[in-house]
Amino acid sequence: MQNNDILVGLAGHIDHGKTSFIKALNGFDGDEREEEKERGITLDISFSNLKLPRRNVAFIDVPGHEKLIKNMIAGAFGVDVMCLIVASDDGLMPQSIEHIQIANFLGIKKCFCVISKTDKSTKERVEEVKKEVQEFFSPLALKLEEIFPFSTLTQEEDKKAILHYLEAMQKPQKEDIGFFRYYIDRAFSISGAGCVVSGSSLSGEVKKGDKLFVYDLGREVSVRGIKIHSDFSSYALPSHRVALNLVGVSSNELKRGFLISKKGYLRGFDSLDVLLFGYSSLPKYATLHIGAKKVNVKITPLHSLSSTQCFANLQCEEKIYSIFEEPFILRSDNLTLCGGRILAPITDPIKKIQKIDLLFALLKKDFTQAFSLLTLAHPRGFGIISSTQRFALSHAQAIEIARGLKEVFFDEKNLVLYPHKTTLKLQENILSTFEKNPNALLSASSLKLKNIWASEPYLQSILDSLLSSGKIELKNGLYTSKESKVKSHSDFLVDKIYNILLSSNYSPDAPYNIYESLDIDRKSGDDALKKLCSSSKVVRLEHNLFITSKALNEILALMRGVMDKKGYIDVGALKEVLPLSRKYLIAYLDYLDSFKDIAKEGNKRFYKHTRR
Repeated sequence: MQNNDILVGLAGHIDHGKTSFIKALNGFDGDEREEEKERGITLDISFSNLKLPRRNVAFIDVPGHEKLIKNMIAGAFGVDVMCLIVASDDGLMPQSIEHIQIANFLGIKKCFCVISKTDKSTKERVEEVKKEVQEFFSPLALKLEEIFPFSTLTQEEDKKAILHYLEAMQKPQKEDIGFFRYYIDRAFSISGAGCVVSGSSLSGEVKKGDKLFVYDLGREVSVRGIKIHSDFSSYALPSHRVALNLVGVSSNELKRGFLISKKGYLRGFDSLDVLLFGYSSLPKYATLHIGAKKVNVKITPLHSLSSTQCFANLQCEEKIYSIFEEPFILRSDNLTLCGGRILAPITDPIKKIQKIDLLFALLKKDFTQAFSLLTLAHPRGFGIISSTQRFALSHAQAIEIARGLKEVFFDEKNLVLYPHKTTLKLQENILSTFEKNPNALLSASSLKLKNIWASEPYLQSILDSLLSSGKIELKNGLYTSKESKVKSHSDFLVDKIYNILLSSNYSPDAPYNIYESLDIDRKSGDDALKKLCSSSKVVRLEHNLFITSKALNEILALMRGVMDKKGYIDVGALKEVLPLSRKYLIAYLDYLDSFKDIAKEGNKRFYKHTRR
């Protein structure tokens, strides 16, 4: 679902009239705090909206003071269009310039300028300021679309031109990753409603009643209510300023910058590989501004692209739940250093040379190359389930790319890519197993006992490949060596497992260990044990404890001997004659309880006729 509403961020130097401009458009006075009214400046992000026939326009009025730039960045993140307010008497000032640089770094594509206080300047001065603004925007990717004069004397006439522009403007296109993401700007409590948060919807859709997840808190919450500006709504979309009434959390647990999204869609990392641009120099440490979040980071340059661009690693003081190409700002000592884009939001344990190749592929959005590189870097399988966070790809797009890769096996059921070198290694291991044990019986499930990282569809494909090449055989659903002389594998396994249990005597191994030692699959082993139990040659005491009847009868005689001597038996008394682990001793005592002449009191067993 899409909407035509737009989010406009107001930029400009302190006291250039941003708040007054909004008040003239929609009657909203953004300076709500007493301190703001007394000082005549905006201290924090202020929000208002303007309802037009074709769309709703939301305004974010951000502070102009240099010490409050962090609040400006939080407000600017996610806006569709910037509006630069420049006073005609002052012209472009330091904070005006920094605001627009930040907007440019964040990838905002459109801007319009309002030259305020034109009644206080000559026409020549207004034209001079207009030219100054145009020249400043000339080298920027941020496009300056219109410049409007604005004064209290011609307010109504000026308003008409601006409102017409806002009504007719084509909304900039943004990538929507398909699920709801939202950074908290504010968290507060309302009597009768409870916890309320405000912020800008960045992607996806949220509906009343939805379950969401506060990632920084690790808490699932429910959406009790939604307000878009002052109106209740059943849903919210990107470019909406949204207040969410949340259930399952209190406002004092939440902080500005916490991320709210769908559970399970994102993973957090304290190490991010990024593209940095627009810097003159880079310090070792800086502050990362991403969304409304602010966190200290250590900068490690990885590869220089130009004098103002490089790949770098950011080591963060806390986990960041970011997505591919998410914009951010780095600042230090109250100065904006540069802009950046997240290239690798998920950390991979790969060598630097591989990482540089990967970052080049990500920069070019060559996802086929990125998939190939990451598959090689993950010999035990590269999962593509996180492709939305990692590459901003849909599920279908990721599958299409994976299907087109060469020299890999793609497990479509489990969404994992395995490199060809791993396939060759597993083929070699299987043939080696048959060489050492010609009577081995293998299946995908038995191979998984030794290779728990590999999926069964992948292991099955390897067995099928060896079968089709004539290197192994398939008998009764199991894969065997071509050298096997066994006529009945079923009888062979019954004898093998029984002899192993006989040799282990009173401390038999768990079935899965026996199966692994024989190189057989679980089903074949389980079938053999069932036959042994049916013939009473073996007794099953617990889920993974099978013992021969011969050994169990000997243990039973030992236990009764202890009872004859002591008058009772417990774990300690049994251990004196049978020095085994508690696992076995307790199982044998529990078996003793099944006899009618035995009574149990506490942890001791007695003969019923001598019970005390």
